[in-house]
Amino acid sequence: MNLKFIVNKPISDVITYLTDTNKFVSVHPVITKLDPKGGDDYLVYETLKMGFIPFSFTYPVVIKSDTQKAVVTYSAVVKKTVRIVMHFQLSMSGNQTIIEEKTTFKSILPVKFIMSKIFKKQHSLLFKNIEKMID
Repeated sequence: MNLKFIVNKPISDVITYLTDTNKFVSVHPVITKLDPKGGDDYLVYETLKMGFIPFSFTYPVVIKSDTQKAVVTYSAVVKKTVRIVMHFQLSMSGNQTIIEEKTTFKSILPVKFIMSKIFKKQHSLLFKNIEKMID
């Protein structure tokens, strides 16, 4: 799945929200906490709503970044059944930051369609929230 977002803020500010876990949690629509486990490893606490019913779960994630290349990658395994890799490549165009996201889902379960739909909505909100938060 390839997505593209535009944020009317400098690249340095946007990358900070993708790499600083406290800032990331403050703008993410469903992640409520990221606990450091050491190095680049974290435990994600997430709550999705299925209708009106909240569904909370945790999973491990590895966050890698290269601020010089303006790249951030999140690699996670959810419920031991779905491997997700989100690769964000940032670039500038005038005063705007362009975020090109490539996300892959690998699973024996047929979840790609529904997860793609959820991620499109969540990440659209995520980047709108980042734009709002940066002064």
